[in-house]
Amino acid sequence: MVTRIDDDIQIGFAHLPQPGSDASFEIIRQWLRCCDTSHEGKCPPTAKRDSVMPTRVIDVGTEGDHSVRLFETQGARGKWIALSHQWGIADHFCTTPENKVKHMGGIEDESLPATFRDAVKITRALGCRHLWIDSVCIIQGRKGDFSSEAKRMEQVYSGAYCVLATSRKPGHNAGILQDREERDVLALQGQEQSGSFYLSQNIDDFDVHVLKGALNQRGWVLQEHALARRTVYFTDYQMYFECGQGVRSETMSRMTNETASFLGDPNFPQVIMSADKGERILLYQDLYTKYSRLGLSRPADRAVAIGGLEERILAKLNVSGGWGVLDDSQDTRGQNGLLRRSLLWRRGEEVSELSSIPFTKKAGYPDVPSWSWMAYEGGINYIEPDFGATHWEKLRSPWSSAGRNLSYQDDDTHPPALGAKVRDYNAERIDGSQGHFIVLDSPERSKDLITRCVILGQPRSRKFQQKRYVLIVTATTDKDENGKAVYRRAGAGVIPAGCITGDGDNVSIW
Repeated sequence: MVTRIDDDIQIGFAHLPQPGSDASFEIIRQWLRCCDTSHEGKCPPTAKRDSVMPTRVIDVGTEGDHSVRLFETQGARGKWIALSHQWGIADHFCTTPENKVKHMGGIEDESLPATFRDAVKITRALGCRHLWIDSVCIIQGRKGDFSSEAKRMEQVYSGAYCVLATSRKPGHNAGILQDREERDVLALQGQEQSGSFYLSQNIDDFDVHVLKGALNQRGWVLQEHALARRTVYFTDYQMYFECGQGVRSETMSRMTNETASFLGDPNFPQVIMSADKGERILLYQDLYTKYSRLGLSRPADRAVAIGGLEERILAKLNVSGGWGVLDDSQDTRGQNGLLRRSLLWRRGEEVSELSSIPFTKKAGYPDVPSWSWMAYEGGINYIEPDFGATHWEKLRSPWSSAGRNLSYQDDDTHPPALGAKVRDYNAERIDGSQGHFIVLDSPERSKDLITRCVILGQPRSRKFQQKRYVLIVTATTDKDENGKAVYRRAGAGVIPAGCITGDGDNVSIW
């Protein structure tokens, strides 16, 4: 006679609760309650202390209310939930300078688009009074405050009680709580008093449903994912909950995922601190490589949409940097190759051209330097010199005199400058069979340009000592404040030392 349930049998629902039902909300409440009470070693204990709220939040009231209002917090402390969603291509519900006062007076639930209406319902069911939605809580339009509020994304998502992420259809009218794909279930009658058993289709796939889902293909969402202390994902199959202890599913499964453990770290990027220096570099390069391939409605947001993550990476690694480039030139141990490695990015193999992004200062976007991949649209990869086996050449860092960090929020008359020595090279002497190559950022636009190179490093090994890791640059008509010629980046590569000629000229690279 069977006296207990076998440990290998999954305990859970034969049929998942209907989205929007109290049973469904109770699952979320229990996930959060468990995290609040049991995960203090992994998840920050914000339940003990309210955080300073974002500039504006939506006051959703309590269950039974039928309207919400936009609320200016003026530095008050409190608890809020944040929504991570896809805007879609049309019918955006936004707060503008023209309707701000109206929204502060009140918005009927029925006037909200379906996605926002469902987010309000979930927030009320979780007993939280405040909800943050970007298009409503940031004033949109030319006279809005996006440029200043974008700098506060780290506070919004890391301070939120939890984040609701809808990995379903894009658009404000798509909804969150609509019907989902039904899974197949087979009921089996057990022996004697053991009751019924159910064989259910396995629908646990966090990688496909979430990490590779449409929501996670958007640039802003990478930062939202990493900054959130815990997130509830709504997919076409089931809900998932992610916190510092891993991932749980609505089917009551627990799972782990390497990417999820990195981005889902509530103290991002604490997880990389247990790795050695080489592994840390590969992790941040992998993060930037992934981000460079994500979509943005406004390409000029490329630096803004990852600004909060970058600030955390710089602080945790205790290095200078900005614009997707890290610099440990202040490292007194002489291990300062990080700046050169960061500059050795190249156009991705699947990308035919990196398009320059036009940055408009009137819209709050100062120029991004040409040596940063954030100045372009398109995916990148990195040239990877061997760790501990590369001699790095001298280079004047943009951070040597400009302060510790530069970022999208800095405003100057020109982009921050690299100081380097440029040399001539003979492209006809580059033999691809020897592992030499040049990858131009924009082959079509660069074909008629005169290019020169900047040597960043070379292998220490005698076998490969003729290799040079280089930036490819081209002259502009500008002069810097010291009268030096100004160059712009045009590509990167690995070329033989024998094709490089001359002593070179000291220039600035903007």
